[in-house]
Amino acid sequence: MAANSIIALLALFHGISASGIDASQRTYGYCKQLDIPVFATSDSAIYDHPIVDSNIKARAWAIHADSWDTPQGVQTIIQNTTTSGTFSIHAQLCVPKVSGMKQGILQIATHGAHYDGRYWDPELDRENHSYVEASLKAGYSILTYDRLGAGQSDHPDAYNVVQAPLELEILRQLTLMARNGTLYGAAGKAQPLDTVFDTLAKPDKVVHVGHSFGSFLTSALIAKYPSLTDGVILTGYVYGKHLGAPGMASWSVDFAATSSPPFNRSSGYVVCQKSGIQNLFFGGNPDTAFTPEMLDYGDSLKQPVAIAELASAFHIIGLQGPDLKAPVQFMMAEFDFYICDGSCRGAYSLQDLKNTYPNATVVEDYIQPNTGHAFPLHNNASAGYQVTFDFLNRNGL
Repeated sequence: MAANSIIALLALFHGISASGIDASQRTYGYCKQLDIPVFATSDSAIYDHPIVDSNIKARAWAIHADSWDTPQGVQTIIQNTTTSGTFSIHAQLCVPKVSGMKQGILQIATHGAHYDGRYWDPELDRENHSYVEASLKAGYSILTYDRLGAGQSDHPDAYNVVQAPLELEILRQLTLMARNGTLYGAAGKAQPLDTVFDTLAKPDKVVHVGHSFGSFLTSALIAKYPSLTDGVILTGYVYGKHLGAPGMASWSVDFAATSSPPFNRSSGYVVCQKSGIQNLFFGGNPDTAFTPEMLDYGDSLKQPVAIAELASAFHIIGLQGPDLKAPVQFMMAEFDFYICDGSCRGAYSLQDLKNTYPNATVVEDYIQPNTGHAFPLHNNASAGYQVTFDFLNRNGL
């Protein structure tokens, strides 16, 4: 076992590459872009769903998925399988410039569907909108990454490989790398070398942050592997009757390879048109909640989604976490169309959330006013970030 661990560590050191140190645009920290080889094995399945290889078929797929008589969940499985492989996961590791009480705490942030890791770090008015920049200012280190199929990570088969259980295993592996020090060690050795990352110690504590589908994954991680986290922030997600109520037709999808702009993706990847981005991610008073520039920028960041990721999501949604003993915050947007069917006030029960994690040190909720699903792309983003940092502070994080 020890020999295998040493071999894996050496492979990680040699396998991780970096595209450079990004410090020039950072007020409060340093960031390094990484490409991390992650070996993962998980249960998977062949699902009975339509082939999507044109814009017409993409929209037909969405309507088929929304139809009342379309089989859902386990009923769509044709054959259970197992998926194994080493996948290149693009990540950004950022550390604060000033050492402080939060120095040993690493946040691992997982983005949702239709975006990549840039969701957490928009360049548009970064000082007021970037969760990464806000975290660095508060003294936290933070790892963001492109989930499998998105951004600069690998884009494997959209039907049989990019599935929720595999993505959960990738998140678990990244967490293990962070906790045992191999991630920081590999980041320090990755070219180009830099003393900022060469001297990092492994984190003392890890806080998991998710958004939307990233919160699906994070909630599954803490339910199945509760000892891996010291604190949890679930944004843009609450498990209840309104989850997904608007349906996939509201996404206004194209086939990714023939969309405008086109994406280099194979059959089975869909991407939102701009109208779908607005439907899903923007909410509140359009005169005060967000600007046209924010909507344009949000549309420019969009990423394709593999349809099997969605077909397999039932494996990770709504899992109970009786063994979790960490603090949990649910951060909701007041006018979240996809999660709360347009209004989160009164759309869920805090007691139900507490019952999901009955042994958590605390379970709290907060509704961010005049905000839609994409928190960073609304005018009061930084106020919501401060609510999260205050919650972490109250809980020793």
